[in-house]
Amino acid sequence: MKAIHDALIMRLNGEQLDELIDQIAAEIPFALIVNDQLLVTLVCTPTELDAMAIGFLLSEGILTERESLLDIAVDEKGATVSVTLKKLPNGFDQIAQRKTITSGCGQGVTFSDGANLESLPVNQVQIKASPDYIRALLKKFRSVSDLFQKTGGIHSAALADGNEIILFAEDIGRHNAVDKLIGRAFLDNIPLDDKILLSSGRISGEIMTKVIRNKIPILVSRTAPTCMSLTYAEDHGITLIGFARVNRMNIYTHPQRISFEVKGTG
Repeated sequence: MKAIHDALIMRLNGEQLDELIDQIAAEIPFALIVNDQLLVTLVCTPTELDAMAIGFLLSEGILTERESLLDIAVDEKGATVSVTLKKLPNGFDQIAQRKTITSGCGQGVTFSDGANLESLPVNQVQIKASPDYIRALLKKFRSVSDLFQKTGGIHSAALADGNEIILFAEDIGRHNAVDKLIGRAFLDNIPLDDKILLSSGRISGEIMTKVIRNKIPILVSRTAPTCMSLTYAEDHGITLIGFARVNRMNIYTHPQRISFEVKGTG
């Protein structure tokens, strides 16, 4: 399916009025079906739907181990992603009925809240990242998104190791972009517990929940965090960086992972 559609528009530039073709980001609803049961309908950019579905299930604690994933099938014509799991979490029927409308664009949805995180261990991974390394990642991050360059309406997420960006995802929703990244890492057997997550969007509580559940130690955003995301990050050992730019950044929680001597991570 196409991630971009052409639209005939009128563009006013000063006193000049022109008719031209503009490129618009695609927005499609897809139903996520788990073990033949409709879980949720996700509005997204129709790319990497398998990864988005898996990332969503991981981030909600519905998929917890690789052995449980038996099959995943994308039906573009029927607008469905069907996932078959060997093991469903206890109380799955109740989980599916308990939805929270999030602060995300397009009204994202989550089944989690702060109480669901209490049993999760504090992230104690002690990787290091220097400001120079983070700045280099941000410079690369800004230039990677082809869809953003064409439409201006796309969020991005990236995963970096100690040297470079190794995975990149984009979507109309900041939640979806992060889920696509997490899902692709899972499907490609890439561990997350020694990586840095970069996001173009606001860091709210549900984004931090995804980071905590998937054991990512450092999150860097170009924009602002919310008070809920700060509380979650502080309680669960996540290094949260916001308003990250070439010349400045705000380190909100667990600054011990930021080193002014080390150039990469390790």
